[in-house]
Amino acid sequence: MDIASIVFYLGLGLIILGITFVFYASSFFEAHQVSQRLQKYVVEGNNTESNRGTTLWERNFSESFLNRTILRFINSLINFLGRYTPSTTIQDINRQLTLAGNNNLRAQQYYAIRLLFLISGVLGAVLYYNSVNTINALLTGGAFILIMFILPILWLRMSVSKRQKEIQITMPDALDMLSVSTAAGLGFDQALLKVSQFYKTAAGDEFGRVVSEMEVGLSRQEALRNFAERVDLSEVSSFVAVVIQSEILGMSIADVLHSQAEQMRIQRQYRAKEAAQRLPVKMMIPLALLILPALIAVLLGPAIPVLLDLF
Repeated sequence: MDIASIVFYLGLGLIILGITFVFYASSFFEAHQVSQRLQKYVVEGNNTESNRGTTLWERNFSESFLNRTILRFINSLINFLGRYTPSTTIQDINRQLTLAGNNNLRAQQYYAIRLLFLISGVLGAVLYYNSVNTINALLTGGAFILIMFILPILWLRMSVSKRQKEIQITMPDALDMLSVSTAAGLGFDQALLKVSQFYKTAAGDEFGRVVSEMEVGLSRQEALRNFAERVDLSEVSSFVAVVIQSEILGMSIADVLHSQAEQMRIQRQYRAKEAAQRLPVKMMIPLALLILPALIAVLLGPAIPVLLDLF
């Protein structure tokens, strides 16, 4: 391997490492901004007398070096690139991020990260083509650009699918506890809060968010409908519809929750059986490509010299 190839792969590794740092630092910096606002308007508001003597120079240099330089530059770069987000896709990207359970990343930031991945892919492909300068290098560079373009989209779709599967798996258990809590005498809101505190899963987090929305003034029906929109699952939509209907008709919420938990448990069993039925078809590919050639080599291998002598 020549020096140009070593420099190319080293630079490519540094670019990918930097992009990864940008990806994770954006959410951290947004959370840090929230804490800074709380510090400014809550804590500093109560101590205005003691802060009158502080200058702008002291306030700026009271932060860490990482917050004053790297994270601030990263946030400015992401905000600048986020301005070019197509207005027609902002709502769709925000919905996908909500389904993925990512509350720190918005559509503009996600689109900026996609642009950074694409720019890094183009730069890596150009550097690689200049170092090798062959047709294969051109094809490899095009494939690398395509991979860097697809990676953020693939990550978002996998995050949405993973979270929806987690909610599907944990929802029956959460509804069982919700039914037991309401049967024991707790109200529906208190039961939701109890489940959210006990289950540290995606379903428990969503129940906690429903309680938080009701605490800030939304009605129970609106909070439950928002829950169904954030999750986008047929089981959750039917559960929300039944709970709202039972509240309107004055039915027993404990009985409704018990029947819904049983129904979701049956659906989970059907999904497990369906996945088990797919296993033989999925096993055909490794069986045909890996196991059968090895068996044929072991069984027919000793007979090959004999057949060669005969012919």
